[in-house]
Amino acid sequence: MKYVQTKVRRGFWLVESAIAIAVVGIGVVAVVGSQQAWHIQTVVSEEIATGMRLANEIREMSLLLPANDPVTGLATWGIESGETIPMDIDDLDDLDNQIFSEPYGTGPLDATGSVIAGMEGWEQQIAVQCVDQFNVTNIVPDSTSDVVRLEVTVLHNGEETARLTWIAPR
Repeated sequence: MKYVQTKVRRGFWLVESAIAIAVVGIGVVAVVGSQQAWHIQTVVSEEIATGMRLANEIREMSLLLPANDPVTGLATWGIESGETIPMDIDDLDDLDNQIFSEPYGTGPLDATGSVIAGMEGWEQQIAVQCVDQFNVTNIVPDSTSDVVRLEVTVLHNGEETARLTWIAPR
């Protein structure tokens, strides 16, 4: 009887190699996808944090302002004649309907009223409304209440990133 020796091949078959390459490829795609999602989330969270910081800057500025104009008192709501914004903000109602942004050359502002440099594309919009002191959701005519509601809306490249509302006595 004759014995036939067969050669035993050692190594990988083509199918095994293809499966290994596919598994490694899927793993790489998953890692790249998760890193991209993390990067997008980081950019968005930085934008939201900056928006809230800019809204809080206006809130802190308002805490330093008197309720009524030191010169005219309750006679005028809003900017008094001869005042230049933002340099002459001296009471809460001066902030009504103000927009502080780089294209206007007025902002955005920090809590001291100084323009923050390097904030292109950022904008602070402010609304000041008199509200009923017993129901702050009810808006009343200007200068008719001892309570005002201030709202700052912060935009970045025209899109709202933050909104902050608070109540202040007059």
